Amino acid sequence: MITLEPSLKILNNPGDKELRRLAQADEMKTSYGAPAYITKKAASRSAKDTRLVADGLLGRGQQPADAGQIKALEQALPKILSSLELIQVDRVIGRNSKKEWHCRLLIPKFYARIALLWSGTLFEASGDQKDPAAKPDFLTIDLPDWPEGHANLNGLAGIGPRGVFVRADEGRTYILGTDYVGEVKMSFLRQAMYQMKKLGGLGLHAGSKVIRVNSGDGHKDIGVLLFGLSGTGKTTLTLEDHGLKAPEGITLLQDDIVWLTHGGDALGTEDNFYVKTEGVTNVNQPGIYQALFDPQTVFENVYVNPATGNPEFENYSLGTNGRALAIRGKIHGSGPDINLAKVHKIFFITRRDTVVPPVARLSHEQAAGYFMLGESIETSAGDPSRAGQPKHEVGFNPFIIGPEQDEGRRLLEMLKTTGIECYLLNTGSIGKEGDIKGGTAKKITQAVSAKIIEAVVRGAISWKRDPFWGYEVAAVVPGVSHWDDEYNPERYYSSGLYSALNRELLRERRAFLAQYQFDLPIA
Repeated sequence: MITLEPSLKILNNPGDKELRRLAQADEMKTSYGAPAYITKKAASRSAKDTRLVADGLLGRGQQPADAGQIKALEQALPKILSSLELIQVDRVIGRNSKKEWHCRLLIPKFYARIALLWSGTLFEASGDQKDPAAKPDFLTIDLPDWPEGHANLNGLAGIGPRGVFVRADEGRTYILGTDYVGEVKMSFLRQAMYQMKKLGGLGLHAGSKVIRVNSGDGHKDIGVLLFGLSGTGKTTLTLEDHGLKAPEGITLLQDDIVWLTHGGDALGTEDNFYVKTEGVTNVNQPGIYQALFDPQTVFENVYVNPATGNPEFENYSLGTNGRALAIRGKIHGSGPDINLAKVHKIFFITRRDTVVPPVARLSHEQAAGYFMLGESIETSAGDPSRAGQPKHEVGFNPFIIGPEQDEGRRLLEMLKTTGIECYLLNTGSIGKEGDIKGGTAKKITQAVSAKIIEAVVRGAISWKRDPFWGYEVAAVVPGVSHWDDEYNPERYYSSGLYSALNRELLRERRAFLAQYQFDLPIA
């Protein structure tokens, strides 16, 4: 526990204009007035430096905090904070009648840019919540300049130059030595996902939208969740409009985190989106691209051409993890609500090659297995030394607290009670260069994936059972030409190699799931 002195020098909830004024020394302004900032200490999350304390057991992929270090840190924090000028920002996760969370950030005034960008992701707090004496649900104390002047305090030398300490049992997070906004954003959403699970729901790393299509008796609104690891196309396909024309169309709800309940609804969390800008163009993501040319956008690690003042999303001189606060209301297709009243379809997006089909329809038991697999392959933007190798993240979610298998079992319960339909969507390729018996591998483009999702929503796909995997694969997808010739993995290999690749993939998947006492049904 820590006790914060009432005499702390705190600037209480300054508005956006004041935060931007305080961050002026770090700002580069775009030609249309949006501010852009560059981090000095980190350009991505510090997952390897994140340590957790929780009521129950931690999962296999979570690192426990050292009790002595966290105790020493909490004893030292009142003295450390008393030497600083701080900003207090209060915001709220969620807008619904079931559960919202009050979040409070304390951060040195020098880092007003972090407060500015993060505050735009969530909802305005009430006047009572902004009172420094009010007790928030979640508190994050962010010290980006750590360890300057602090590491020599008793018991703190072992923490090192960077650390993220999560007290999930008490709703607190201490962020040390990093100035990446994503660390602050996820400090609160991670805590809320843990609490939602304790309340009987499930926090999911997924985008949400409604797709409206014509049916025989008018129209139907289909609620969709899309899961996927970085680089697989989750955000792209969440924002995809599928070429639908009114009265058909999409309503965009959320891009990152939702709460799934046993009633089958998915509650939203954020007001605006902290989006990755890597490679965004007016062709592949027009909704996001156009929204970013707005004065309310705030950029982080995005190159701004000094001659033109324009952001360049395909210029990676500042790295590939450029980010931006995208105002949800400025994105084409966004609706006034953030909550999905009914989830009808879930898509688990993977990016694989060789024998994974473009789409497969899953049983609920299979869906729980693929959720646990959280499957993709490493890209050059992530770890170039492992590019092309399998990559797994349980639940497609690196922010789980507690035993990972509990998430898969909870999801299976929910699928059975709600009847939600689940699909595996491959955004990689059919075949793999160098392995196939002739020709070239077939890339599964964004346009093809969009057509598949649309066809699933319309109920227009005819399915057939895969004799090895037991899931159903598409016999034909309306709107995608040469389906059986170009999108059938079996056509790319000799029968012996095709069978061997399937067996190899099954071994890989089952070996990963065995760590969590989970299996992948294939019959």
